[in-house]
Amino acid sequence: MDGAKSSEDSEAADNSSGERSFQFISIQNPAEAKDRGKRRLARSHAVRQGLRNSRRPEEEMPRADAVASGETLRPWSVFVSPSVYGPFETIFGDSPRLRALLSHGAARHAAEPVFSVADPVLFQDFGSVFRTDLDDPALLNAVMLTFALAVTGGNMDNECVGYQNQALAAVRERMSSPEAALSLPTLGAILLLAGVEARLGMRWQVQLHMSAIRRLLEMGQSRTIYLTDGIKRAIFWQDLNSSIMTGSDRIVDHTTFGELQWKRDPFVPTFFVLAPGFQKRASLFPEDFIEVLKDIHALQCVQDLPGYSCQNPIEMLRVDNHQASIGSRLVDLPKLSPIIEACHLAAYLSACMLCCKVWRHSAIPSYVSKHLLRSLQQSDEDPFWNNDPDLLIWMLHLGGSFSPKGMIRSAYKRLLQRNYESRRFRRNYDASADLIEVMRQFIWSEKAYRSQFEEFWTEIRTVAQDD
Repeated sequence: MDGAKSSEDSEAADNSSGERSFQFISIQNPAEAKDRGKRRLARSHAVRQGLRNSRRPEEEMPRADAVASGETLRPWSVFVSPSVYGPFETIFGDSPRLRALLSHGAARHAAEPVFSVADPVLFQDFGSVFRTDLDDPALLNAVMLTFALAVTGGNMDNECVGYQNQALAAVRERMSSPEAALSLPTLGAILLLAGVEARLGMRWQVQLHMSAIRRLLEMGQSRTIYLTDGIKRAIFWQDLNSSIMTGSDRIVDHTTFGELQWKRDPFVPTFFVLAPGFQKRASLFPEDFIEVLKDIHALQCVQDLPGYSCQNPIEMLRVDNHQASIGSRLVDLPKLSPIIEACHLAAYLSACMLCCKVWRHSAIPSYVSKHLLRSLQQSDEDPFWNNDPDLLIWMLHLGGSFSPKGMIRSAYKRLLQRNYESRRFRRNYDASADLIEVMRQFIWSEKAYRSQFEEFWTEIRTVAQDD
């Protein structure tokens, strides 16, 4: 029996039994353990195995015909070690540096929204987005750059610059040839580069790379290329996030891809209403914003259903489409004044945090919180807030609860303290329960908001007692 036939037999045997834990790979001498084809087969099987819900721990017995032929059969686990990172671990290949980077907590969410490695629930994982491993040099270097930048805390050190240069060189080479450029790895590499540039505030570079994505999408309309659901979501969210972070022009919206289409559920019309606090102030807001607020209220109602948990890919897709519609429409609304802009930002932040699994830990909540603070600071002297302190209370505590530790969070505390001292707020809230009653008038979720709110509340009380 030759090696090729043995490999085919073992793969067929694996496909015939969904419960098997190992695929055996034929090796006739030690050098074959390093064979690129065999290692790729091992990683591919590991990805499939990682997606299965049930596993059997015992190893399969060697085949009698293989023993008779003198071949050595080894399970794929010889080549691919188990990891807490699930299927993503199997595409590492032979990159100890990539493993080391991903071992840092700071890197766990760095690749979002292009793909996710941190969530044990399989949503937007690497395999579903790219249908490949990390053999592609452009994609590999863009991934390495993304993780390395997160580990350095946003500092483009020599290692980051090296990955960036290699990724850019590979992308430029491909863009000169439409056939080479139009691929999922190329799209992914460009999206990751744009994500890094957005975090660094490089608007022109973001605009350049997102324009390249648009050209590739236009080319794809006249050529045969399969765009996965995952890459379409990656394009949409990276485009939206980059626009929020840098002000870059958007290339797509929530209506561009059929996979992201969302409509209101006609069976729960009571979900799509204004929260009481916004209902009282409906005359202050344009109709487009009111409709978005209704959709956020519906998302809150879903989150607060007894027993509800956004824990499976199907539910995540539905919620992701709901949030995509909300976010895309909010960003397009005109910013008529700092107060209106603050309302838009607070609404966006509240929607971001209403699902515990979908991009909740990305860079966007912190960024939105920072800009909400800026809008509130700019409008602090506006007499509007004197007549509507409850809306201001909701915005300040929402923004502060989801703000990053450090200067931004401290600025929220100072602004709150100043409003209390000025007697703008009608009363001092000595208990968090009293304050939550104000928050409930607008957008509030016990499951999604309570823990962060309590943490921020405790910090505020500690500062007040120290003073």
